[in-house]
Amino acid sequence: MSSIYTKKGWLYASVPRSKQDGGTGGKTKFKCVALKIRDTPAGRVKARSLLEKAVERRKAHARVGRGAPGLVTMKQWADQWLEKRKKLGVVSARLDKSRLNLHVLPIRLSEGKAIRDMPLTEVRARHLVELFDMIRTGEITTQSTGKARRGQKFAPRSIRNLYSTLSALFRDAVIEDLIEASPCVLTKHHLGVIMDKDSEWRAGARYTRAELEMLISDERIPPDRRVFYALEGIGANRHGEAAGLRWRHYDSDLAPLGRFTVATSYNKGRTKTGRTRFMPVHHTLAAMLAEWRLTAWPAIFGRTPTPDDLICPFPPCSRSPQGRMRYLSRSQEFFVEDLKTLGLRHRRGHDLRRTMISLSLEDGARKDLLKYCTHGPPQGEGIDAYITIGWEPLCTEIAKLKVKRTPRGRVVALRAVAVASGAPDEDPADEQLARKAATKTPTIPPGIPTRFLPCEGKPGDSQVILGSGRRIRTLTSGLQRPASYH
Repeated sequence: MSSIYTKKGWLYASVPRSKQDGGTGGKTKFKCVALKIRDTPAGRVKARSLLEKAVERRKAHARVGRGAPGLVTMKQWADQWLEKRKKLGVVSARLDKSRLNLHVLPIRLSEGKAIRDMPLTEVRARHLVELFDMIRTGEITTQSTGKARRGQKFAPRSIRNLYSTLSALFRDAVIEDLIEASPCVLTKHHLGVIMDKDSEWRAGARYTRAELEMLISDERIPPDRRVFYALEGIGANRHGEAAGLRWRHYDSDLAPLGRFTVATSYNKGRTKTGRTRFMPVHHTLAAMLAEWRLTAWPAIFGRTPTPDDLICPFPPCSRSPQGRMRYLSRSQEFFVEDLKTLGLRHRRGHDLRRTMISLSLEDGARKDLLKYCTHGPPQGEGIDAYITIGWEPLCTEIAKLKVKRTPRGRVVALRAVAVASGAPDEDPADEQLARKAATKTPTIPPGIPTRFLPCEGKPGDSQVILGSGRRIRTLTSGLQRPASYH
């Protein structure tokens, strides 16, 4: 339907009118486009090539626009692009959606159009320069209000994230043959230098050793949150990784330390970096997990955990009787509340992971092996794919971290197994209980609340805290637990 003709020595193209060009239904109307190419044999070849590309681009717009007349707008392409990224499992798909719908598409430029209403082919680099000038200065005019929204300035990193999302959107538009080239050619002079919004923030974005121990020990904090803070502050897990951990991901039988298989963030099926890593479980964290699994978890959820259960979900409620996976916004609300309860200054939950890495280095851990645990195997060079670090060296570095819970009882070093009654610590009946226990397999009375913790000693030994924590005894690996503890 398109054709090329000559007029006064110059080449012109006759193409169908689009809706934006004033085309209407019924008989197809054409418009004349000056190609600015001389009428020569070489010029005709070039003109034919340009016309074929234009026809293919129009077909691509009809395909993406799902039969709607005219060229695809920014809003139409953004919706389809976000839908595709979600189906592909792109980790940043949810953030990309909020960035575009809140901070890019509604903004109205000086020409009077909102970016979302502009045809994709008409967006130029000068439009993006104006857009990011408005974002950096905080003087933003939106299509819905028509008024400037002042005072909302973005951090330099947030501006780069917005630009990164736009660059990906236009890159995929080029791949789909919707545009010939991406307008995202801005430089650091247009976007600003990458730096923290608050230059003093990063230096204080960690906790002291005493503060970390308070967060995992203080009984004013609910037990499920103490365990979750330990998964972040001792296990060096990101929030999504800690929220997505299930009991099958924890191998407590491995020596010298247990192991977490960190393979997913939330329930996405992959971590932030896309790499699975194996994290040795620090002995303090192992003790907390043993206590949590045997007593607190069953008490909260009314049953014993299965391998597919989350290690630390939200406590059950009317809307979710079995507890639901933790999500960041609600966890942050709880975390701010707990910091106020303990009288600590505000910091992020992610700073617990930062604290673990910093304290481990201060306690003498090797940076290269610690990084292997907290960030996964390196992938910088080809030889890295042939390097596998043994388990014991990794455990040695993690064990150097000097973090423990505040003691809540006095440890009595006994080789024999003793099951406490209500007698005081000095009661000679304890010795009789110990002698009797040495002759038969010990059993914990079901009516006595207990907490099991790993301890130093023979292989398989553990500690049991009886009652309120006043009595602590060492138990051997042959301990028979009641059915309610299995």
